[in-house]
Amino acid sequence: MNTKKIIDAKSVKGLAVGMFYYTSGSILGPLLVFGGLGYTLDKVFDTKPILLVIGVVLAFITTNVLLFKQIKRLNSTISSYKDKGEDNLNKEDKE
Repeated sequence: MNTKKIIDAKSVKGLAVGMFYYTSGSILGPLLVFGGLGYTLDKVFDTKPILLVIGVVLAFITTNVLLFKQIKRLNSTISSYKDKGEDNLNKEDKE
């Protein structure tokens, strides 16, 4: 079995880099937005840690939802690569 024909190094590297950026953004983005909003509202309403904690909890939930969706997409992408690879192998076997 020739794995070079199934998955090339460029597509794997691109997928890994894309996953890194998406994961970083989906963790830092909600944390900065919801955490920053909670911190600012705590300052305005003088409710020290309550709104900040609520903001961090909302950021945690949002991050988990975003990462779960991305993992589902990644699994389907890997499945499509696998299916393409099996199709290529079946063509080679017939030849």
